Formats: sequence, C-alpha cells, structure tokens
Amino acid sequence: MEEVRYRRRKPAVERKIGEITEDDTRVALMGKAFKVDKMDYTFWLDDGTGVILIESEENVLPQNGQIVRVIGRVIRNDEGVHIYGEVIQDFSEADLEALEEIRELERKVLPKVESALAWWSE
Repeated sequence: MEEVRYRRRKPAVERKIGEITEDDTRVALMGKAFKVDKMDYTFWLDDGTGVILIESEENVLPQNGQIVRVIGRVIRNDEGVHIYGEVIQDFSEADLEALEEIRELERKVLPKVESALAWWSE
C-alpha cells in the first residue's frame, strides 16, 4: 500500500500588526475591519498598533467596524506586506480585555515554563 503524505501548514503565530517580523509566514491577528471592498474581497484591519490589508481566501468579508480574528499567510511584495486571510472569524462578542490579559500572562509565564522544561529534559 502506498504511503500518503500530507503537507502540514506552519502554525499561525499570534501577533499584533506592529509585531509582524520578517520570519513570520503565518499569523493570527485581531482587530477592527474597515474599508471593506466587496469587489476585490479585501478589507483593512486595525488593531491599534497598525493597519494591514487583508485579502479574503473564502470570499467571506466582515462588516465595516466588525471585530474579527484573521489567520493567514504573510505576503511580501514590492507594494509592501499584506495578509492572505485563510480564516476570518467573528470576534464581536469576545472580551478583548480578557484576551489581552491572557496574552500578557503568556508573554511573562511561557518563557519560564519552557526554561523549566528544558532543565528537566537535560
């Protein structure tokens, strides 16, 4: 029987728009959608640290002013950086303050946990 191989996508890294680095290939962003273009299936996302153009893969578009989470590929070209949105989720009902608290805890605690795990595995 022939072995079937599946190519896995790289996991998306939670980022703020202003934190996107040259090494990022897939990101998860959250912010407010605006300038929704129903002809080109694009919109702009603003998260308070910057704005970025999102190109919708599934031709699913948010409403102007809607809070969304976008998971997608970082596209770099001569015109700059934009995101090819693979998943667009409605986060209108999310508690954004609680999510930010969780992110802050992750930034503080995860490096300590990873360090401890590395020490135990030696």
